[in-house]
Order: sequence, then structure tokens, then C-alpha cells
Amino acid sequence: MLICSTPYAIRSMTTKNRFIRSATMENMADHEGVVREAIYRLYYDLALGGTGLIITGATAVEKMGCVWKGQAAIWDDRHIEGLSKVAAIIHRFGAGAKCAVQLHHGGAAGYGYSYGSKGTGYSLKDAAESEIFKTTEAFGQAAARVQSAGFDAIAVHGAHGYLPSQFLSPLTNNRSDRWGGSLENRLRFSLEVVRSIRQHIGSEMPILWKINCDDYLDGGMGVEAYADAAAELSEAGVDLIEISGGMKDQIQLRARLKRQAGDGEAYFGHAVAEFRKRLGDKPLAVTGGIRSLSVMEGLLKNGLTHVGMSRPLISEPDLPNRLLKTRDRRTARCISCNKCLVRIASDSLKCVEFDAMEAILRQIGEPVQADPEP
Repeated sequence: MLICSTPYAIRSMTTKNRFIRSATMENMADHEGVVREAIYRLYYDLALGGTGLIITGATAVEKMGCVWKGQAAIWDDRHIEGLSKVAAIIHRFGAGAKCAVQLHHGGAAGYGYSYGSKGTGYSLKDAAESEIFKTTEAFGQAAARVQSAGFDAIAVHGAHGYLPSQFLSPLTNNRSDRWGGSLENRLRFSLEVVRSIRQHIGSEMPILWKINCDDYLDGGMGVEAYADAAAELSEAGVDLIEISGGMKDQIQLRARLKRQAGDGEAYFGHAVAEFRKRLGDKPLAVTGGIRSLSVMEGLLKNGLTHVGMSRPLISEPDLPNRLLKTRDRRTARCISCNKCLVRIASDSLKCVEFDAMEAILRQIGEPVQADPEP
């Protein structure tokens, strides 16, 4: 039996297989962060496609932390109804699929995949301690709303240079008080977020945390420091760590890492051993560049409990079912062209390379060839 097809328990939640749809910005909500029909369609397709655990795109916990114009939100009770329909769709059509909402705060804009598309005005350096605690409380209140909307788990975006990541990395945290300086101090914000979430949702609901394994910038954190941080988060109440990486210029970074990884595909896979050593037997996932079943199975044999995917599921939401339930086990068709990542900075999510209408538009945009001479 394929390891990918086996169930796995994460606190009170059991995933039907080892596939995670890693949180991916949809940019499909209205200007106030309310879910619209396009988001329902997206998660309907993902639910039918067979992924065991589906994590929604970055969902803003505070209005000032929103960095995409079409970003979904959970800072107010009015956002619950739309998100509850997402959970209901996944549960009804996902044949046992579980779901989580990824809580997000952009912090200082210009990091991750937002590319400064919408400024927040947030200053990590100048934020008063009362403001910091207001934000950690916002994470907790948002988690309570996610719970009331019927989701199975809470996910937190702690990577890619957004707010928890900004506090954690010495590249972006230049505070000199108890929120900056040492790793212990820089990790304080993330631990307060975990504490706030646990306080609001209780002890049963799982918490998932995406974290960098490397900043890939001079003066940033590397694998050992991030593995230490992951262990502290796990001790504080996080149930699954998802390894990712990078702070800025993500498209260029991932293109370079993909070339370097070659047939190994998983360009953050080198960090698994160090994270596993620090986490013991706690649930652990990695996301980034994974395309083929043989690589997925190899990762699961060598320390992972789950495999995360984003771009392949944008292109083929039914990829898990194809790999697990049919004889068609070809590598995912996603070629990591990253056109989808360029697009989400200002437009709604879709696979540009394999979109039928995009292909038609490319065709009609080409010069018309003259008929050959008789």
C-alpha cells in the first residue's frame, strides 16, 4: 500500500491520506474580505480532487494586516457565514477531507507573494506592546470564528516574511526590547499567537504552523535556528509544522531552488532531518517543488508525515485522486512556470499555463500568418 494513501491522526483530527493542499492565496474575496462564489467553486473542485487536508489561502485577522485587495478575512463575525459554506462544501463533497483556515497578518508589506500590492502601514519597529498584544488577541479571536464556522483545524502563516516571520527573523526584527534581539525574544510574538489561539479554541482543535527553514538572505536565519523555533512552537501547542522557506523575491528564489533540486524536486527537503531531530515524532510536512509520486513516497519514508502541494493543485485539483485511485501516475503537469504566483499579486488565482481561455487569447494575439503563395 502507498504511504500517501494511509490515514494519519493530528490531535483530534484524522486526515484520510497524506496530502495537504498548502494554503494558497485565492484573491477572490470582495473588498471587505467576504467570500464570494468563485471561492466556493475553487474548494468544491479541491474537495472532489481527493486531498486529505485542505488549507484555505491566507485569511486576514486584522484589517490593517490585509495585503491583497481580494484577500478573504476573518476579523469580524460577518465573515463567518461565507467561510462556513467553504467548510460545508469540503465536508460534503470531500469524501472525508478535513479543512483548515490559514490565519494571516501581512505586517510590513512587500514580502512573500504580495509584492507590496496593498500597503498595511504596519511598523514592527514602532509597534507599542499594547498594539502587539492587540494583534495576538486578533489571531485568537479569528481562530474562534474559524472554529464556529465548522473547520477542523487552525493554520497560521508563520513564514515568507509576513508578520510572525518578520518578528522571528533578525533581517526584519530590529527591536531592542523583549520582542527583539535574541531568538527567544524574536520568537515571543509567535508563542503569544499560539497561546491566544489555544485560549480561544480549547485543547482539542489542531493548530498547524507554516515556518521557513531558511530565509535565503544574508543575515537571515538558517535550518538549525528554524528547527529550534519549530520545537518551541510544538511544545507550546502547535500540532503540525509545515516547512517552507524564503522571505523576498519568492518567484526568483523558487525557480533557482527548483533548478538546484533537479530530480529530487523537494527543494526544502534538506531541512527535514534537522526538523525531525528537534520535533521527535510530531507531525511534519514539507511544501515546495514536489511533483511525482515516487518523491512523495520517499519523503514519507524519510521522516515526513504529510506532503504539501500548492501549484500542482492549482493546475490539477484532482491530482491526489489520479495518483491514488487510477493507473495514471504521471508526474503532475505543473511545470513551475510561476505565472500563477505573478498573477495573485493583483488578480484571482488560476493556472495560467493550462487555462483554455489563456491559450485561446495567446493564439489570437499572435500575428496572422499569410496564406502561402500558390
